[in-house]
Amino acid sequence: MSSSKPATWEFSQQFTASFQASRADIQARIDGSKATPTDSAVQDISLQLARLARSLSDAAGSIPSFDQGLYETQVKELEHQVEGLRNVKSGKTRFSFKRKQEQAPPEPPSIQSHLPMLSETLGEKVHEPQTQPQPQTQTQTQNLTLKSHLFHYLTAADLPAQQNSDAQDLTISDLTSCIVNLLPRSNEANLSNDFGAYHIRNLSNCVVLLPFSAGSALIHDLHNCVIALGCHQFRMHTSKDVDVYLDIASNPVIEDCTGIRFSLYPSKLDPDLLKRSPLKPFTVQDFSHIRASPSPNFSLMADKLGNDAKFWPLQPLSDKEDIERALIRMLPAKATSSSHE
Repeated sequence: MSSSKPATWEFSQQFTASFQASRADIQARIDGSKATPTDSAVQDISLQLARLARSLSDAAGSIPSFDQGLYETQVKELEHQVEGLRNVKSGKTRFSFKRKQEQAPPEPPSIQSHLPMLSETLGEKVHEPQTQPQPQTQTQTQNLTLKSHLFHYLTAADLPAQQNSDAQDLTISDLTSCIVNLLPRSNEANLSNDFGAYHIRNLSNCVVLLPFSAGSALIHDLHNCVIALGCHQFRMHTSKDVDVYLDIASNPVIEDCTGIRFSLYPSKLDPDLLKRSPLKPFTVQDFSHIRASPSPNFSLMADKLGNDAKFWPLQPLSDKEDIERALIRMLPAKATSSSHE
């Protein structure tokens, strides 16, 4: 019995640190989405909160009952705030002006005069049957997208033209045997290379090279890929055999993943990294392995010097054979063209 108590205490300490870090992360994302909540942001926050609640449930009996009750209260508070984001996104706001409109029919003219101001506060039109669908469509088209390619070397020239200079989310999906290089280039001045967030899904045998983003990187369903990026938050789900080169100040999170290898972002991809102080080492959190023992689902790779010395496909390639040779040199497992035909 005495030997189990230290182990239980150690697990409780580790779980508390992980839980509070995740809770603070979710709270920060909720606060950052209150002004203009999007469907994708609310969905991702909801999924992250569901995983946090599940981890708390799985830890029952291994942490003090007082802590268990406190954490459950904190989860419920987050759920309440997420529900508030959903209400704002759907137009079901809790502003008192709607109730006044129903109780005092003579007041609608003055309320209508304030609609533009309310629209700016909510980040979308106030619920009006004739105009509500239009702003939703405009919001959905603000993302930059790369999707449905096979054996292509993709650059900023393959992105749709940006509508304005504001940072826009980037979605990369449904690629097989492709190289994506969106690093800044002198001959691509039309692209700011300033992305709001990264949404990456359903990639197989791909290499993805991205600049730093002040937003999040949300990654799903990658198989046998290499990805290099910088971000504020990193989340990877249901992926296998992926090499991740990361520039990040927070701790990356994986779930339902295997064969993930982490290393530092190479300064060869961003020489400005050499001009700043190095970030503190990150600690990978595996939500599928909430135990005191090391997770078998990820490992760490070579140091930064080794990363800079390795091959990186920075020059555009147009020939399929050249792309395939570059992929074979980079990917965790060798992939041949016969595997894609």
